[in-house]
Amino acid sequence: MALGCATAWLACTPQPPKPTTAPTAITQAPVQETEPPWVIRPVRVLLVESAPSALLSIVGPYTIAPRWEKGTGPFSAKHLSGRSGKRDLSPFPIATLAQATSLRDGLASASSFSLTIGPHHFADDEVVITPARDGSLSVNGRRYRGGLVVRRVASGQLSITNVLPIEDYLYGVLGGETYPAWPPAALEAQAIVARSYVMWRMVQRRKEPYDLVATVMDQNYVGTSKEDPRLRAAVDRTAGMVLLYQMRLFRCYYHSTCGGHTEAVQDVFPDPALLPLSPVPCPYCRGSKHYRWHSAIAKAELAEALRKAGLSARQVVSLQVTSRSRSGRALEVAIGTGEAGGTRMPANDFRLAVGPSRLPSTLFEVRDIGNRLEFQGRGFGHGVGMCQWGARGMAEAHHSAPEILAHYYPGAELHRLYEGRGTI
Repeated sequence: MALGCATAWLACTPQPPKPTTAPTAITQAPVQETEPPWVIRPVRVLLVESAPSALLSIVGPYTIAPRWEKGTGPFSAKHLSGRSGKRDLSPFPIATLAQATSLRDGLASASSFSLTIGPHHFADDEVVITPARDGSLSVNGRRYRGGLVVRRVASGQLSITNVLPIEDYLYGVLGGETYPAWPPAALEAQAIVARSYVMWRMVQRRKEPYDLVATVMDQNYVGTSKEDPRLRAAVDRTAGMVLLYQMRLFRCYYHSTCGGHTEAVQDVFPDPALLPLSPVPCPYCRGSKHYRWHSAIAKAELAEALRKAGLSARQVVSLQVTSRSRSGRALEVAIGTGEAGGTRMPANDFRLAVGPSRLPSTLFEVRDIGNRLEFQGRGFGHGVGMCQWGARGMAEAHHSAPEILAHYYPGAELHRLYEGRGTI
């Protein structure tokens, strides 16, 4: 992808947009002095955190080098630019610690003074693994594009971070977050939202050793395991396109199924109210199997889940919703524990303690049926931002990606910060 800046570690002035027939204008986003500058650089995804070991495999030649300084080393601007979309994954001419033709199920581990990667031993705290061919490395059996940073975090513990271009990261996110058979407009909307989220997160964590985790705590990143030509095409067509509000990146929340109405961000997360994250009606997600759901959970099971979450609840006698949002979601629940006063907690914390598979959303009614509580609800997820199944429904009703995004993020504007392969 063309990054449009001299070095990937410096502020990047976005390129002028290509002409488009999309109903929402795609405009150039200026650099702001009051906010952190737009930074177009490789994204760092934490794959392994504070683990005793991990299994690494690399098909073909690779090099291991010391951790680079900013602006140097593999995956910097020189390697990531170029309209052809080709990536030169050979490292810069910095010190090389090891070179080999391949690695199969090599054990990566750390001691109090060194790192071990397969047959190689290093006194360094951090090393960079660069494969000669993109997409040829695996961590614990899952294949990834880009390269790796292996870091010793404590005696006997290491962390592994996948370093790769933003657009290649998005191939793995769309594989984990959506379905190739969905209409192109829904896939394009997902690509733009996921790109907006990762770029926001990269600014927030620019001084940290990684930008995102590979799970739904950020975005569900599955490497190359679920890549598909249709998903890659959606990423490529929208390359560089993000949502901005008042010319700033914001946290583009999204979720599976809203159940008929999205939620205000301040009613779910400790975030201030923001116009693009306001609740909107959604008549488009009825095709989701979670549009309506039913769950009956034993009170003893609920008590055990609450104890595991750190709450002192010897038993659950009753459950009552004490307040609701404008969308009808539970905001707070009162739990009768058989002790004076019982306990109250945010409904979303209660849902997460019980488990999303048992309690898909907080848009529910609850009924006491003896030794169990019966929940009747709608939706899956926190309900903030874009409803993924709603985006599918809008696309099937012939709405474009910009129209989908304008519906779920009112007041946000679509901009192209840089261009890439096959952009629209």
